[in-house]
Amino acid sequence: MMEFTNLTMQLQSANWGWSIAFFLWFIGLSGMGMFLNGWVREKALVYLCAIASILGTLLVVSHLARLTNLPVAAFYALTSGSFNFGSWMMIGMVLLTLQCCATVFYALSLAGVFKSCEDFVLSNFFNHITMALGVIVTIYSGFLLTQAVGVTLWNTALIPLLWIMSGMASAISSIELMMVSGKIPAHKVLWSRRTALWTEAAELFTIFAFVHVALSSSSAAARVGAESLIDGPYSMMFWLGVILFGSIVPLSINLITRKHVALAISAVLGLAGALMLRASVLFAGYYEPILF
Repeated sequence: MMEFTNLTMQLQSANWGWSIAFFLWFIGLSGMGMFLNGWVREKALVYLCAIASILGTLLVVSHLARLTNLPVAAFYALTSGSFNFGSWMMIGMVLLTLQCCATVFYALSLAGVFKSCEDFVLSNFFNHITMALGVIVTIYSGFLLTQAVGVTLWNTALIPLLWIMSGMASAISSIELMMVSGKIPAHKVLWSRRTALWTEAAELFTIFAFVHVALSSSSAAARVGAESLIDGPYSMMFWLGVILFGSIVPLSINLITRKHVALAISAVLGLAGALMLRASVLFAGYYEPILF
């Protein structure tokens, strides 16, 4: 086993820490929440997705640069002809902006601000657009990590799939919390238990596939990153936060009971587990050593 101190953590240079973890969490919740809203179509869920989308967009923009400086820098790049329209970051910002605008427009229409647009946002046409956009944004948030140069733990197609599974679990947890609190009628989400069971099981399988692929990788940084999750500095967060309380306990509760108190606990643990998953994957990122 290679010593963790022999490699450079991305946290020491790129500083992709809790702010990015929350960004990924909010975007996954908003994206997959809007996907499930295609069946639910309740204002409480739309409001939550709009808030999550706004917070996620603000977090990533604030991480890229100071909010007061970014518009000036973008304007200068446009006028000087140096703006890279084909960059993944640019594509991501466009997708995040579209997601943010769509969810906010949806929420304001249901709130009566754009009263004449209420029938439009409830139409199948608009909901299919927001469903597709939600899935695309969630996939992009995972794909963004796979493009990180040098952090080989992240260079796998399993991360976008993992973000989809985790985002779906977060959205279902939010729906069940709203159902328990009376914000969403129970008859509209009778499918939530069965869907939650399959989603949690698929998420657990994807997590273990992700770790197994990293452990068997030819990259030293990928192996060390996986080892840091299994038996290293982030093992507590991974095993307790992600696996036990974030996945196994909610899965067990859904199998055993449908009591509202138990469902609420399961939902909160599921949401926390999704955040811990993103944080642990980020923190476990190590740069591949340069050999001369």
